[in-house]
Amino acid sequence: MKTGKILMTALAVTTIGGMAVAGNLPCCAENAGAVCATSITRETTEDQNVGIQNYPNAPTITAKAGFLLEANSGKILFAQNAQQHLPIASMTKIATLGVIYEALAQGKISMDDMVMVSERASSMGGSQAFLDAGSEYSVRDLIQSIVVASANDSCVAMAEYVCGSVENFVQRMNTFAKDLGCHDTNFVNCTGLPATGAYSCAQDIAKMYQKIMQSPHYADFNQVWMYDLKHPSGRITGLTNTNKLIRRYQGCLGGKTGFTNEAGHCITVAAERGDLQPIAVIIGAGNSQTRFNESSALLDYACQNFENRLVVDASQPLQTVRLKNAVAEQIDVYPAQNYYHLTPKDQTGNLALALEIPETVTAPVATTTDLGKVMVTENGKVVAEIPVRANSAVERASYWETVQKIVSKSQL
Repeated sequence: MKTGKILMTALAVTTIGGMAVAGNLPCCAENAGAVCATSITRETTEDQNVGIQNYPNAPTITAKAGFLLEANSGKILFAQNAQQHLPIASMTKIATLGVIYEALAQGKISMDDMVMVSERASSMGGSQAFLDAGSEYSVRDLIQSIVVASANDSCVAMAEYVCGSVENFVQRMNTFAKDLGCHDTNFVNCTGLPATGAYSCAQDIAKMYQKIMQSPHYADFNQVWMYDLKHPSGRITGLTNTNKLIRRYQGCLGGKTGFTNEAGHCITVAAERGDLQPIAVIIGAGNSQTRFNESSALLDYACQNFENRLVVDASQPLQTVRLKNAVAEQIDVYPAQNYYHLTPKDQTGNLALALEIPETVTAPVATTTDLGKVMVTENGKVVAEIPVRANSAVERASYWETVQKIVSKSQL
């Protein structure tokens, strides 16, 4: 892609809760809130979390490990033994759901598909939906039983349906984790039942949960407390959610519990307060009530001490650029994603936006083509860089379209 010269502009942020700005200014213009390109420095990942994990009001965690991640911003708010390799019991199913949601997103399966339950699936122990071997259940029913009741038999049935075998599915689970940067995780099965060589860590679990929260199907069943699963034979099985916080904690978005003698009592749980979406992970609590208490304490810690601000809104255009070799004269460009800026409530910072966007782009332009970037700065330091893209594809003009365009201009 050929472009014209890069136009560096700065936007003074007048309201933080969106893209309300003072206006476009030449770089280094003498205007409050303008960002000078030569004065910008980059913030590292380590910089982002300095002073946050040791915030004075941090709760005390007695479990083997605890972790608190804010989902919208990706900021770490609390970490205790966060990378320690530990068994995680049924929290393994977070990755199981991740692979299933991926298959749905890619169109490989649909919610209305019917799945034949094998003898292997129906014979699973532990938490189960008591599926009938040889019977067909919808993908929707199987996912709901996994989310609500942590059904091992449904996990195996879905694994066999999505990947042809449990073994292939587990390989996909490990790829799912590695693609998210989860390097302290190894899955051996899709259920979380005790198995040699299976482990994860609190930080990796939070990353995986953050990912499945982005699925359009995440909210389908995560707040279901009780329901009746109707089997093809007409038999009814009542299933109850193992995550009590969906009824007890304000704004709970759902989660996943787990327990084995080896792993202890575990939970991953998410909540929402305004633009804040904390994810709390507890591994190896001494009893069930402790995991609920300590995960609630982490969520409270996030909600009481931090605030999130939508600084870059992907639904709002940043700038209009000219088009070359296209029928259209220009196109609006947008941030590729939202950016939320999270800070402790008692801290203030001077936020501004700086744009690096070409004045002209040459067709064709795909919606995945990075045309520039918007940089979020705090006190002159870049804390985030978001790609800038067109929200619709632009095709290259044909020879005759180009001729007609030239003729049309000459007649003006």
